[in-house]
Amino acid sequence: MNDRMICGSCGEELAAGASICLHCGWDDRTALVTPPRPSILGQLRAGGWRLIVYGLIVVLPILGFMRLRTTGPGPDLPTTLRWMVLGDGGRAAELETIHRMYEIATAASRYSIREQEMPPFDGDWAEILAPSSTARIRGWIPLVFFGADTGMAPASVREMYEVRSVDGWGRPYRVDTRPLARGLAALDDPQVAADFDEGLQATFFTKDKPDLENGQWVRVEIESAGADGDFDTGDDLRMVTYMAVGHVFRLLYDPDEVQRQIERAYTIGRHYYRIEGSDYDLIDARLLAEYRLTSIY
Repeated sequence: MNDRMICGSCGEELAAGASICLHCGWDDRTALVTPPRPSILGQLRAGGWRLIVYGLIVVLPILGFMRLRTTGPGPDLPTTLRWMVLGDGGRAAELETIHRMYEIATAASRYSIREQEMPPFDGDWAEILAPSSTARIRGWIPLVFFGADTGMAPASVREMYEVRSVDGWGRPYRVDTRPLARGLAALDDPQVAADFDEGLQATFFTKDKPDLENGQWVRVEIESAGADGDFDTGDDLRMVTYMAVGHVFRLLYDPDEVQRQIERAYTIGRHYYRIEGSDYDLIDARLLAEYRLTSIY
């Protein structure tokens, strides 16, 4: 009869009649009454899968919301779900670029009114124009008329309305500025004539032409390289805008009326613009900005 015994834990040979392994401490007597530890697969079969399912039910909506606040909602539910999983193909970055180009031009217009000179677009121009940015969004108009500087708004609002020198993809803009001839001579400029033929917007909803016969005007072109990061390709985004340098004063105006008009012009930051290279318009871009602000904060 073979009395040789093997440790059920480490595989070492035990002395005849021994029940405890001197190498690892395994107790044969305990092993006889202790059931083996179930495997992970066994635990899942026994009901551990519920923990995974319940965790996904809690985590997936949170991850989906975080993704949705970046891409924004799509035109329908299937599109929105696809964007949440696969990304929106750069739509949010494109809309953010359009929105920020408009904010840059608006801040530049306010700068020209406040400083009575052309806005700068060389060197650290974003830092110079930043104090002239504003938070003209739904719910903040009373604050805007009290003081238009974005610094008066909370950080959650400033995030989407501050002036930055980079587009929605994080790449620098290319900006070109050109002062126009004074008076009717500006209308003889072929580039100006082409811009007028294509049309310019005065607000989100209306089209109009700048009064180039009065005051000094400057044409500004703000351009983004688009999704591919290369300028002068088919996906470039461009905003052409006309803004007055300073403010035109009328003789014999009441001083209080002059002050009121200057404050209003600064608050609005009026410029005449056109967006090129995108199927979206400024209303789409503003809606995305407001959606991101209200969803995040």
